[in-house]
Parts: sequence; structure tokens; C-alpha cells
Amino acid sequence: MLGLKQKDISKLVVLASFIFCMLSSLNAQHTYIPNGGSSQQILDRLEIKSGELANDYFHSAGKSYRRMAIANYIDSFPVNRVKLSAQDYFNMSYLINDNFEWSKSEQSLSKQKFSKTIYTRKAAFYSAQQKDFSLIVNPVLYYQVSTDQYNKQGALLNNRGVEIRGHVGKNIGFYTQVSDEILKPNSWVGDLQHKEGILPYTNFYKTYPNTFNYFLSSAYVTGSINKYMDLQFGHFRNFMGDGYRTFILGDMQPEYLTMRLNTRIWRLNYTNIWSELRDPIGGAYTTQPRHYMATHHLSLNLGKNFNIGMFETILFQRGDSLGRGAFDLNYMNPIVFYKSIENGLNSTDKAIIGINYKYNFLHHFSLYGQAVISEFVLKELLARKGWWGNKFAIQTGLKYIDVAGVKNLDMQGELNICRPYMYTSFNSAQSFSNFGQNMGHPLGANFYEGVGIIRYQPINRLNLTAKLMYALYGNDTNGSNFGKDVRMSYISRSNGDYGNYIGQGIETKLIMADLTATYMPMHNLFFDIKLGYRQAFSNLPQFAQRTMYFTTGIRWNIVSRNYDF
Repeated sequence: MLGLKQKDISKLVVLASFIFCMLSSLNAQHTYIPNGGSSQQILDRLEIKSGELANDYFHSAGKSYRRMAIANYIDSFPVNRVKLSAQDYFNMSYLINDNFEWSKSEQSLSKQKFSKTIYTRKAAFYSAQQKDFSLIVNPVLYYQVSTDQYNKQGALLNNRGVEIRGHVGKNIGFYTQVSDEILKPNSWVGDLQHKEGILPYTNFYKTYPNTFNYFLSSAYVTGSINKYMDLQFGHFRNFMGDGYRTFILGDMQPEYLTMRLNTRIWRLNYTNIWSELRDPIGGAYTTQPRHYMATHHLSLNLGKNFNIGMFETILFQRGDSLGRGAFDLNYMNPIVFYKSIENGLNSTDKAIIGINYKYNFLHHFSLYGQAVISEFVLKELLARKGWWGNKFAIQTGLKYIDVAGVKNLDMQGELNICRPYMYTSFNSAQSFSNFGQNMGHPLGANFYEGVGIIRYQPINRLNLTAKLMYALYGNDTNGSNFGKDVRMSYISRSNGDYGNYIGQGIETKLIMADLTATYMPMHNLFFDIKLGYRQAFSNLPQFAQRTMYFTTGIRWNIVSRNYDF
């Protein structure tokens, strides 16, 4: 087994990134749109309406959309043969404006310029573009207040920051978003912090009476090795899947150190991800234990409208009691089957494998899903005795756009099923988590969940979203381990080898419903109003809660944040 100390592997990764950038061809560099924004939903609609997958530009299962690819896709979109609404044309203009540095269109130019550099483009507070250099700077603001029936003091989110992106020469692209945030959480988020010391999306935070303060940051550099391969290195999140939720790799946790290699050729998109994850252990000024993740995902388009993907993830930990970790270089091989390496090392590393699929049809529908396996024995499954070791998760969903011929009325339904002890390992130090937050589904494991979403865009700048979620899961209490917490070792399981079932433990039922109206008066400036309801039913009072909340806020150059768990 090859291993390096933490500082050595960091130097190696930086050196590799530098070498790749220096070896890059004359291809222009690029950055990526943030995960979870409206751009992804717009691209979903356009791909479904066109009747063809966007093979030459992106594969939607990997939510690392390049700005350059989006601009090229919109510039080449077959508007002559696809029936588009006025709102669709407006949304396409939004994508052109948002990625103006790569678009051939002139419509992104501002009609009212403050100076030669301030708002010369609709999507850029400050922009400078030269032959071998570009710089785009935007302010970031997220201010939101909320009344919460259960939390009498109400909730507050106050985020201020800056976003910077651009390129240097023909070899280097860069991106950073950094902000300072103050949070008074909603009641259920506050309960999570009180019980487990976790705030979703954050790592370290300062605690004040009913208030938390912390920094959020995402930053990376990019480099193209050739016209087929590009490299990204820095701190950011990843998302893999076509659904609202995912069991492969989600993004409801803090940014983490990652090197991502993406290869696009023919109908294939192949993604390698090597990441360092951290555990929320230790006091102030204490180096935290590290564990590591290696993931690869192969996406293949079959025909014009069917996509299938296969992935494999290995979680491993190499370190001592002081938290000094090392990345195992065996997993740096970009094309090896990780499980064979894990067996060859005679290790207890955690392997997760699975498939995902998507089928677009009739210019209105998209059927998608995932099947993910952490451990599986067919004999035990057929015996139907509830063997604990059959650990798998299944997702199936359907998107329906322009419902019943109503323009820009879209619906989405999704079912997620996850067995107890999914993702758990012999070694709790190599869990599928970052800062104690699940890397897959936010509910962890041991649950059924149904999600329904209705989206409607009645006019260009107004979007309405109604969302309903129902989940049944089994909670743990008094140190028990019934399979919901992915961070616990399966050695401590509470229900024995047999008789395990979904929802075991303290049965809890969760209903969440909300209605959101979002108005965009100018590019990437949003006013949000949300009315929501959340109720958890349980025989134990600590898991039962009912609240209604009303939220209003303003966002500028930042995506909305969800706490739907």
C-alpha cells in the first residue's frame, strides 16, 4: 500500500494541477455554473422539448455544467423546429446573459452603462475582457427573514460576499465565491444543531445566543488537458443524478477539497473525483481527522434520448489517532475498478456501486432513476428474512413539462427508498459524510420518501413552485443504531442479523409542504416569498414537531437554500 502524509499529498495534487494547466492546449478555459440554480431546470426543459440529449455539450447526470458548453448549446439550439413559449425564449436569453463571455450573441450588452467597466453586461457588475484575460466580479447578497410558529424568535439569514471568475491566458480559468453569513435557523435546523452540533452547508461556526456566524467559500482553478479532457481543482461540492434527491453524490454539505477530471468523447462522459472529507471532531485549533473519497462515473448516451450511467465510490481512511491522514495513491488510477484495488489491499475500505438512467420521450416527459448498492446478497434477499447486510437504495422519478398543454407548467414526482445501514462501514471513520453531514440523501438511510413538485412560470420574470414531501423513517435514541445514521459502524447495529426492515427503530413520519414565489426584476436579483408547513409524527416527544413558517427575502447572485429534511 502506497501512502503519503497529508501535506505531501496536498503538494502532489497542486503539482499535478499545475502540470496539467501548463500542458493545456489552445482551448479556452472555463468555469461552471453553481449547483442548484434555475439554469439547470431551464436546460432540463430545453433538452426534453428538443427531443434530443445535449450530447455534445453536457450530460445532465453530472451537475458540473460548463458555462462555455451552456452558451454554445443555446447558440446552436434548433429554435426553428422546437415549439417554444415566450417564457422559454426569455429563459434562453437569461442563459445567454449569464454566460455572456462564451456567447456570440450581442443581447447581453447593457443598454444603460454606468462606466466602461460597471454593468457593461447585464450579468456583470464589473467586467474586463481582453484577448488573454477576463475578469467578472459580482456582489453576493442573501437576506431572508422568517416567522416560525415553533421558534418564537423567528429565523434570519444574512449573507454578504463577492463572486469572481475569469481566465488568464489560454491555460487557466478560475472561480471564487466567498461570503460572511449570520444565521438564526428555523426550528428543525436549530434542533439538529442542538442535538448533533451540525449546521447544514457549513463547517466551523461561532455560536452566539440563538445565532451562528461563519464563512462560506467555494474556489477552484480549471485547466484543459486537450479538447476532450479538463481538470478542476479546489473547494466545491458535487452532485450526480437527474432527480431532486440523489443516492450517488449530493450537495447539502460544506465544500470540500476535490480534484475532478472530466473526459468527453463521442457519446461518453467520464468523470473522476478524488476528495478529502473531514470529521467534526476536536476542539478549537485542533486539526480534524480526514477520510477520503474516490469516485468515478461513466455516462453513455444510447440513441437520441436514452442515457445510462454507472458509478463506483470508495471511502477510505489512512491515519492515526492524531488525525494525520494520507491519501492512498492506488485509487489515483483513473480507469481501474476500485473494488479490485480494495480487495488487493486486503482493506476494510467502503465500496458503493450503482447505475442511473434517464429516458426523455414525447417532447414532454423524462423518466429517470438510480439503483445504488452498498452490499447485496441475492440469496438473502430471496429468503426475505430481513438480513441486515442487504444495503441498497432505489430512486425512480418522472418529469412532465407543459402539463396538459399549459405552457411552462411542469410537474415532477419522485420516489426514494433506502434500506437500513446503507452506506455504513465497519470503520465509522470512513463514513459517507463531510463534517458529519450526509454526502448522499439528507435523510441518511432507513426510509421511504415521496416528493412532488409543481413549477409554473406564468410571466417571464415570475416563477411559482409548490412542493410536497412525505417520508417515513426510523429514528435512533439512547445510543441505538437502527440504520438511519450513515456515520455509525454497522458493528453496533441494534436489530441483529435478521428481522431488519425500512422504518425500524422509532418510527417517524414527516410531512413538508411549501409554496414559493420568486420574482426577478433584473438579472440574478431575486425576491422570494415562501409559505411552508412542516410536521413530524412520532410516539417520542423529542421527534414530534409541528410548525408553519413564512419567509421573505432577497437574493443577488446566489442560489436559494433548502432545508427540506
